[in-house]
Amino acid sequence: MPLNLYPDIYASGAVPQGWTPVKGGTIKYPVRNRALLRELRRLRPGRWKKVIKQGNSGEVHYFEHKSGTVAGVKFLPRAVTS
Repeated sequence: MPLNLYPDIYASGAVPQGWTPVKGGTIKYPVRNRALLRELRRLRPGRWKKVIKQGNSGEVHYFEHKSGTVAGVKFLPRAVTS
């Protein structure tokens, strides 16, 4: 999967309109996959974090550079239970 850099998660086109983050619903941790980290640092050298952000209609998973740019944005809709 080729990674592209975006100024924010909304610019990626993966996050649907109307999605809003939930307060206190963000988890950030270091990128542990060495091959992925090498690829991210090839795009932009420096510190990268894996981010999972909860929202009103699902989760957004992405990689965030210390500058604020993002890569690998994926939206996972919340499963509908009946």
